[in-house]
Amino acid sequence: MRLPDTAESFVDSVYANSKLLIERGFWEIPMPRIESWFRQFCGPEERFFAACLLDQVIFRTRQQFEAALRSLFRSNLYGHLYPGAQDLQLLEMLKGRADPMVRLVPVICETDAPTKSGPLVLRRLQRILLLNSKWMCWPWQAVKAVEEGSVKVILFVDDFLGSGGQFDGFFHQWDFDKHLDSGVSHFYAPVVAHQKGIDYLAKKLPRVCVVSAETLGPSHDFFSAAVWERIGHNGCVKADDAKSWFLDFGGKRKCGPKSVSQLGYGDLALTFGFSHSTPNNSLPILWYGSAEWQPLLER
Repeated sequence: MRLPDTAESFVDSVYANSKLLIERGFWEIPMPRIESWFRQFCGPEERFFAACLLDQVIFRTRQQFEAALRSLFRSNLYGHLYPGAQDLQLLEMLKGRADPMVRLVPVICETDAPTKSGPLVLRRLQRILLLNSKWMCWPWQAVKAVEEGSVKVILFVDDFLGSGGQFDGFFHQWDFDKHLDSGVSHFYAPVVAHQKGIDYLAKKLPRVCVVSAETLGPSHDFFSAAVWERIGHNGCVKADDAKSWFLDFGGKRKCGPKSVSQLGYGDLALTFGFSHSTPNNSLPILWYGSAEWQPLLER
């Protein structure tokens, strides 16, 4: 990979900017963690590529995540559930004692750990919006409620929708697909959703309405032409060249699990992370940790 003449100054600038983002609270990443991650890149080419990654990191702090949750439940969702109703009707129903016939359900599979992000999102929702916990339940309890006819709306909550495969598996594992003719409406509300996942679920589960606070798309692929037009230093480094270099580097340095593509789950090649976790659709070089590799972001 041919480096631009300004590569060294670019590396210094990105590193200094990362420190500034931490100092001002925009990145909740300890500086020693960035230093440890960056030290794993040796030589001009590796350091330049690491700087390109850092430059493209999209990080959502705890405060930003909770603001997106508020936005999702105060505006985005209510219009789909109750067209024509006033903005806060959904929240008022979920805070009240009278059964709203709505159940909030975390996206969690039978084999997932209790620390999975779905339950975390539900706890955050309850705390910041003061929701009544009686209207929250586990997936198996929601299925039972559907069978008993005691619910009209199932609202699945999550932090991130990537390629869509994981939610599709979750939906079928708990047999929600067998109750699509029950008259119950199903909504999936990830805080952030990738367009690839939205399109996938529109085909696989067309009767599930997906609503998010933030949407990502092809331009967020780290190896897209749009990204390297910005950071490739006037065409000096092309997207395809950067991708080839990265795949070779990743294969040699083992900076990702064997179970996930070097480009992340679904090959989305994202550089996105939350303060509480990082989607596995992001590049593993950012979140994977082992005896041989120190991660930048929390998985």
